[in-house]
Amino acid sequence: MTTSNERKIIPVSILTGFLGAGKTTFLNYLLKENHGFKMAVIVNEFGEVGIDNQLVEGAEEEILEMNNGCVCCSVRSDLITSIRKLVERAKFDYLIIETTGLADPAPVAQTFFNIPELQKFVRLDSIIVLVDAEQFFKHVEDSTTTMEQVQMADFVILNKTDLVKPEQVEAVEKKVLEVNPKCMILRAERGRVDLKKVLDVYAFDVDEKLQVDPEFLEETHKHHDEDVSSVSYKTERPVKLEVFEKWIQEVSVHEKILRSKGIIYVKGQEKRAVFHGVNNRFSMYWDRPWKKSEKKENQLVFIGKNLDKQKLIAQITATLE
Repeated sequence: MTTSNERKIIPVSILTGFLGAGKTTFLNYLLKENHGFKMAVIVNEFGEVGIDNQLVEGAEEEILEMNNGCVCCSVRSDLITSIRKLVERAKFDYLIIETTGLADPAPVAQTFFNIPELQKFVRLDSIIVLVDAEQFFKHVEDSTTTMEQVQMADFVILNKTDLVKPEQVEAVEKKVLEVNPKCMILRAERGRVDLKKVLDVYAFDVDEKLQVDPEFLEETHKHHDEDVSSVSYKTERPVKLEVFEKWIQEVSVHEKILRSKGIIYVKGQEKRAVFHGVNNRFSMYWDRPWKKSEKKENQLVFIGKNLDKQKLIAQITATLE
């Protein structure tokens, strides 16, 4: 039987990136690839309804969900508890922490240095930041979080490069390197990169982070934009698909919604639908069939600035059967 003294120190990568940058897509790619690691994943979402954890496809992996808060703030103690629980199970050799898109990764990284007990079991290997090549400059305008994430990155995965012209990719890379000249940039489509370059590579250097941000290890570190909130909604009433699609396109343009996502129940359909919205770009696709054991219901999350919860819920209700 393995004792605590004999346990291998488990590498940890913090996976972050602004809302809609492609973290879940990258995570699914990571869990499917043959990289030699048995992964455990902690998924954190900003909202009462968890969507991302239901879209993670690594069925054999250890996946824990933490909702209704940011791992850098109110649920940070839960993060520590979750890590301890996973370590006790001792069924994995690599840990991924996917933060909400609103998280500054610095306070999450602090956890591994300010809690000595964790250092017996885990070590921070890297901070991986997903950047949306198409929406990057819009994200910079909307929130300071994007640049805070880039500032702390060991690796920047420049995602969705297939959606923009080469000069746009080069402009984003130039801006990223202005903020963080020491990070490695990897261009990607649908989050696909050479995983040997980003896993178990001892990329995180606390001294370098302190040079970038002398307050890095201070507990007073800024956490996230206070004017950003979420609206979550569940209902067992099916949607009128055409009505919903028309509405979601319109609301994405007229309201200050930074990110929208959800699982959709359409009456008479064997499969559930999944939708994603990033600013004014919207997509929907048919996902897997509903399982016999799961409740057919709509689960929706909207994240944005100064959202009117009652107005949004009233508008959603108008799209239902």
